[in-house]
Amino acid sequence: MVRLLYIFKRIATGVHLRPWGSFFTLIACWFALSQLSVVICTVNLAGRAALIPGTNSTVMAYLRGDQQQSTILSLQERLLVMEGVSRVSYIPRDEGLIRMKQWLGCENPLIEGLDPEILPDAFEIGVKPSYVGKMETLMEKLREIPSIEDVRCHKGILGRIAGAYHSIVFAGLFMALVVIICLALVLFLSIRVGIITRSQEIEVLNLLGAGRGFLFAPYIIEALLYGLAGSILASLTAWASTLYLLSRIPVLLGIVSPPGINQLLVMIVFACLCSVTGAILAIRRSIDA
Repeated sequence: MVRLLYIFKRIATGVHLRPWGSFFTLIACWFALSQLSVVICTVNLAGRAALIPGTNSTVMAYLRGDQQQSTILSLQERLLVMEGVSRVSYIPRDEGLIRMKQWLGCENPLIEGLDPEILPDAFEIGVKPSYVGKMETLMEKLREIPSIEDVRCHKGILGRIAGAYHSIVFAGLFMALVVIICLALVLFLSIRVGIITRSQEIEVLNLLGAGRGFLFAPYIIEALLYGLAGSILASLTAWASTLYLLSRIPVLLGIVSPPGINQLLVMIVFACLCSVTGAILAIRRSIDA
């Protein structure tokens, strides 16, 4: 217990010796982890958009008026044999309203109090992966069918986001790698400067018989504190920013959501691992020197 208190006392002394350096290290950690939080939110948004019919290898064909059951079955069989179609699902207007509530949230102002009778029945048509590039041709053929009133696919910003899902994931992985390198480098430089600043103290303690664990534990714990504080601040920033965005654009309710506890835990673990990695590299560099 005494040793632990002494370690934290050494950490406080180090922060006192270089307050601006510690402050800017914390700001750098917060900024890097905020970028990672934005990347995670963007990938989550693209994933949710890709699940919404009409935005990802799916065509929604809306029927004209009320159709007889025999007409619906006949039309479904006709759609199944069309080139490029992998599946056809009939969605009555009641089920369509339920799906809208699942996608947008029950409290979304766009669907609050919406009467399902004003919605059209529809067919959800899956497109074969090899035919995705020819969707416009398929949509033109569907529009020629008299029973179909409207055809939708890849419309609006959600459709564009869903269409770029794989590119977004790839870019997200690249950005995560950049954040890992930057965060580890920031902590490496900060801890390295801290060790150099107190090199005489370390040499004296080493001559008095202090072990390496006791000598360098404060720097590892300090790096952990930077990572912990930075991840919490970044998560709070993302949470507040998301709530502000939803308050200004209510239509995004149910599609964009504030970071949850799982994302917070992932951020903390990720930040701590990067921080410890940077601190250990700085310690090894000091020992080798």
